Amino acid sequence: MENKVISDIRPFNMFGNLYFVGSSKVSVHIIKTELGLVMIDTGYPDMYEQILSSMEELSLDPKDICAIFHSHGHIDHFGCTERLKQLSGAKTYISRIDNDIVNGTLDLSWAVELNLPRMPFFDCDVLIEDGDVFDFGSTSVRCRLTPGHTDGVLSFFVNVTDGKEELIAAMHGGAGLNTLEKSFLDKYGMSTDVRQVFIKATEALMDEKVDIVMGNHPPQNDTVGKLQKVSEGKPIADSSEWQRFLNHIINNTIEHFKNEQ
Repeated sequence: MENKVISDIRPFNMFGNLYFVGSSKVSVHIIKTELGLVMIDTGYPDMYEQILSSMEELSLDPKDICAIFHSHGHIDHFGCTERLKQLSGAKTYISRIDNDIVNGTLDLSWAVELNLPRMPFFDCDVLIEDGDVFDFGSTSVRCRLTPGHTDGVLSFFVNVTDGKEELIAAMHGGAGLNTLEKSFLDKYGMSTDVRQVFIKATEALMDEKVDIVMGNHPPQNDTVGKLQKVSEGKPIADSSEWQRFLNHIINNTIEHFKNEQ
């Protein structure tokens, strides 16, 4: 590879057929299946070479990517999609709602706020509805609509395996409060009611059984801590982490906005 760019978080095999190839800025995950590699999110536009380098380090061929799922329509989660699609021919997936962001119908990609150039608009190949399940051989990706951070945030539930044990890995697709701030909502003519929508959607995920939490951004699931555990030969499965994380999201949201009129 001509332009080898090293991630500030070493890429690693989280468990079985689940891998992390993102950076401290934003998470990118890969699930290896019988039908090819399934990628969740593609990072910022400037992460393309880093993602390829990280995949190379883990002996994952980017040309084997068969599907790219997007948690939501912010530029830090679809920034490399078009280039990876051109390289691999992968199908692209996003909620039907947030496809209006990536195709330019709604100007809510967060590019302006991040001082990034606008990306070329595109439509995803597959538009997801709440509850849709997609099978890739013995691996299933189940999608639940979790509105708030954007109207079309998707949370993912994936069965992963090391050949001996099967676990459920999950990601809350959008836990950030930046798009719930009054300044942002006012700018785009949106109501603060979205905060309650966000809380209720997060509460609705509480009954899910999850063994491994994938972070939309690395701090959300202590990706670095998980890397350390894997490096020490320790398991990262924790059946109580999901509920702890969701409770943190809910409590943090309530606390953050409690004094705002």
